[in-house]
Amino acid sequence: MADIAVEYLLRKLEDWIFKETNKLRAAQVSKIKAEFEEIRPFLKYADWKRVITEDEKFEKWVLGVKDIACEVENVIDDDCYNRKETREFSVSSLVALMGESFNYFFYGKAEVNPHPSIAFLQKRVTEKLKEVEVRKHISWFNSLNEGDDKHNWHLPSFTPKIRLTQMVGREREVKMLKDWLLQDYVSTPCLIALTGSSGIGKTAVAETVYESVKMYFGCASQVLVCGRPNMDILKDMYMGFLQTPCSMIDEKDEKAMANRICRYLTGKNFLLVVDDLDSSDAWEDVKLALPMTGRGRILVTTRNSEFFALPCKHVLHLDSLVPKDALALLHRSVCQQVYNLGEVLWPPSVEPVVEKILQISDSHPLVIAVLGGMLSTANFKEPREWDKVLSMLKETGECWPHFDMIEKVLLVSYFSLPPRLKCCFLYCGVFPSHYEIPFKRMIRILVAEGFIASQMLGMTEEEMAEKLLNELIQRNLIGVINLGIDGEIISCRTIRLIQDFIIKMVRNDYFGVMSRSNQHIMPSNATRILAVHGVVPNTMSSFNTLNIRSLLLFGEGGFWDPSILLNSLSNIKFLRVLELHYSPIDALPDSVGDLVLLRYLSLRGTRICNLPSSIITLHELQTLDIRDTHVRAMPGGFDGLKMLRHLLLSDSYSNRVVKLDGDIMFYKDLQTLAGIKLTQQVALGLKFLPQLLKLSVGEVEGRNSSHLSKSIDQMKNLSSLTIKCAWRKEIQIQTSSPPENLEKLRVGGWIKDLLGWVCTLKSLKYLYLQDCMLTNDPISGLQHLPNLIVVSLCKSYKGNHMICDDPAGFPKLKKLSLLYLQELEEWTKIKDGSMRNLETIIIAKSPKLKLLPYGLENLTNLRTLRIEDMPAEFVREARDTPLPAGAHLSVIR
Repeated sequence: MADIAVEYLLRKLEDWIFKETNKLRAAQVSKIKAEFEEIRPFLKYADWKRVITEDEKFEKWVLGVKDIACEVENVIDDDCYNRKETREFSVSSLVALMGESFNYFFYGKAEVNPHPSIAFLQKRVTEKLKEVEVRKHISWFNSLNEGDDKHNWHLPSFTPKIRLTQMVGREREVKMLKDWLLQDYVSTPCLIALTGSSGIGKTAVAETVYESVKMYFGCASQVLVCGRPNMDILKDMYMGFLQTPCSMIDEKDEKAMANRICRYLTGKNFLLVVDDLDSSDAWEDVKLALPMTGRGRILVTTRNSEFFALPCKHVLHLDSLVPKDALALLHRSVCQQVYNLGEVLWPPSVEPVVEKILQISDSHPLVIAVLGGMLSTANFKEPREWDKVLSMLKETGECWPHFDMIEKVLLVSYFSLPPRLKCCFLYCGVFPSHYEIPFKRMIRILVAEGFIASQMLGMTEEEMAEKLLNELIQRNLIGVINLGIDGEIISCRTIRLIQDFIIKMVRNDYFGVMSRSNQHIMPSNATRILAVHGVVPNTMSSFNTLNIRSLLLFGEGGFWDPSILLNSLSNIKFLRVLELHYSPIDALPDSVGDLVLLRYLSLRGTRICNLPSSIITLHELQTLDIRDTHVRAMPGGFDGLKMLRHLLLSDSYSNRVVKLDGDIMFYKDLQTLAGIKLTQQVALGLKFLPQLLKLSVGEVEGRNSSHLSKSIDQMKNLSSLTIKCAWRKEIQIQTSSPPENLEKLRVGGWIKDLLGWVCTLKSLKYLYLQDCMLTNDPISGLQHLPNLIVVSLCKSYKGNHMICDDPAGFPKLKKLSLLYLQELEEWTKIKDGSMRNLETIIIAKSPKLKLLPYGLENLTNLRTLRIEDMPAEFVREARDTPLPAGAHLSVIR
């Protein structure tokens, strides 16, 4: 933890020095900074020895340095807090406050002179560092490092963008499970168990099987159990089966929720995957929601041998990988993580070390993946890099013989991380293990926390945070859960084994604390994060939270009094991140305005109707998320929050918008503006937002559309645009030049000559049109756009005929949805060669359509043809239509 604390402090000191106009003072404070810079190179090695040997001298040294760094940070933040606005900060005030703080620490009283010299302050810092024998240990560590290079890590901090790789091996197991699930059992649901030790790959196999067979079932759901409250598991089942968002579920009684699911599944052919089932009792709770009869299939993964006592139709046990697959997994993890890198081979000189690595791993998939991921960020063609890993594993085994190999490998991988990557890794681990972490949300939190350096290398802080998370994925320390159709990461998660390890490190390094409903672990010496899983403890207001910078609440089961949390906020005055996602909160107190250092505030899914007027004092606020709340207007003076980077007022395609009075032209750093009502003032101000990447406007009227068009002309970086017209109002978008970087467009309502404008957007990948009242064939009009991947037409076409007649049409299209096209009668043909990459077609509620188009059999990449609520005649014809090999017809009524 010391290396994280010092790295973070040095960045803060550097910022303050940069702002200081007095060159003499800046030079003197630089000497204070140099005190910490001198010890920085040795902190990682010292921390490694502290954990491995549990030696008291290492413990004293590392924790002593950490305490000094945190104390200095608190003094800096205290100055910012007391001044209300950090732009009034000066190094002189920092010197005064730090002098008083250190004088009180040493002598128990403050100096009479409140403005000691910087030289005096430097002396105090030096004396404090001397107490933990910094100089003595620096000399000792330096001699060790000179004689032994194995602990000098210089791994790259950034990696190219990566993609999910396919699972290695397990083909036989996957085929067996698919065959069992698709067998035609009758009368009662069929239960299949997949067993194996922790980290052996049960979840990966189950997810692979689920994705490949779910289209054969009328409805499907996947839930993670692992000790979660029953109500949360039932809600996940319901959301999966009915494709319903969490905000639409108002049921609070477990029995009523189970009965609702059971009624829905009765008579249906359903698929349920229950992952990480940890007890027979948990299975009994899940079973209450399942019908006694029907053609359902349930696949359960578990490491609990008790499950063998349950009435399973089949049980499949996973063992370690066979040697050939173990070697293939290691090769892929080390050499082929980088997107589009192609086949890369390690040199013959590393082969002997490769064999040792495989022996040590015992062909365990998780061990191999983590070791390979760590080596992929180093120069893996050098045998010495492999030797470093072996040497550290050996030392870990000698000091921790009682630890299993997974824990040893995770420890070695953890200490190979640079400080800023450690921060990101530990932060991901405070989310619940079942929790799908939205990738963009995680990026915004990391930026707000200050883990990411200011802009460098031509990248924004968000782009740098994304690269750090990508490296953690490349190292196989966090996993990708959902990918967009174009391969972009939607959400990620830490698996349970890795999260257990992170929790140990978080406690060991005093990085953060967690409170759980069944075991209240509250802060003592934590320096960064407080994460509450479940019910907020009644005694929360009495805890020491001076060092807490992030408060994250994950409401899981149980009900609690929101006032307990809200009354505690005033005790966490240095807070930077406040995450109250879907908490049972009706209002924010005015005291939230006292959190003047707050940078991230998420109230999404709460019951809040109005924001307190005091929110306008949060001048450091970067992200505000009030989606899925009842807020309809922002308080007066809100336009004074000029540090905003992400303003999320409503979901991009929601009918609800939020009114913002005031001038938005001063939000120069704004990158995301979603769910805002387009008034004339907003339309005029948009053109002054050069950094805007995502824009979503609603209730657009004709009188403002020309201003909107001119603003779009100025948004050279815009990549996502949503326009929702006011009810039955026609507008026109006329831009002098099409946005060059626009990749995603959503339109709801009447826009004159819409197709003509859309066809100029050559970078467009995602197009969603709803209620657009088009009279010209959209398929024929859009087929020449070269980069379209997704097209969705919902109530958007009044014509009766569609055709794709260009053999080169839609070259990259993967998903096509035709929904509620009430007048469509003919989709005549798909020209051979067009739509050649199409994977999914969805046709729903288009009652006059009689036939599928000719040429469907030529779509060799087609995997799913989904038909929903279509006439019986159309369904009969669809069943008789020849489909390409591998394509599946799914009919839902």
